[in-house]
Amino acid sequence: MTPSTPTLFPLFAALPTELRQKVFLHAATTCRILSLTYNPATNTFHSPTPPPAILSTTHSSRLSALNHYTLCFRTSTSLPKIYFNPHFDTLYLPRQWEMGYGSSLRDFRSLVSDPSSILDEVRSVAVDHVRGDIKRPWEAYSKASFIRSFPKLEEIIIVLNDEEQGEIGVNEEVEFLEAREDPEKLLMVWYYFRQSFLQEEKLLEEVCREMGKEYQGFSLPVVRIRRKVRKGCGGKLTGAVGLEEALDGMRL
Repeated sequence: MTPSTPTLFPLFAALPTELRQKVFLHAATTCRILSLTYNPATNTFHSPTPPPAILSTTHSSRLSALNHYTLCFRTSTSLPKIYFNPHFDTLYLPRQWEMGYGSSLRDFRSLVSDPSSILDEVRSVAVDHVRGDIKRPWEAYSKASFIRSFPKLEEIIIVLNDEEQGEIGVNEEVEFLEAREDPEKLLMVWYYFRQSFLQEEKLLEEVCREMGKEYQGFSLPVVRIRRKVRKGCGGKLTGAVGLEEALDGMRL
């Protein structure tokens, strides 16, 4: 009979303080996907992503976690209520299927009250792939404005919906897995994103020129393609061989 995997460690409190702190640090710096949506009717941000478990495990773990997580996404009329770590969390703004990406993506940084400039430290963001045949007219240059508003950005994730799971709502917790589509299709997704971004940048340049402002160019960081699945429903699936090597590290 195969022994069961232990789920409890009752001797944890007996470990040396230094070792316990290392465990807390590891738990507090685990990468998460923070899905975030904005409700213009209430001027509030919401997330289906639960707070890190380390914040409610023990008093010591909470004190340690608060060195890494901050309540964020305050607005002019609402208090911050979502814990966020800009160095390790991927900030994901899903596309709302009915309306697409609108002004809330384009004006994201101005909607968030961020007196401590926490969002300046964001390293990874994710946006949904938008096919040309479903892109709304008002979605022009929304992604470009959103992406270039993070000065320390190191990674952009283009998110594909897993067709086998159907439409995943914006209020569902998700995880990202390797894309398993045909390599040619994924390269076309990457190419379309690149062309779309360049077109949006051109629009921004024209707007700056008309307003008499100086346009500052922007280079995309690393771009990766991932598919999203409902949290806990993904399993471990491998993408096309060689595709990650072709895309990872590619700068536009």
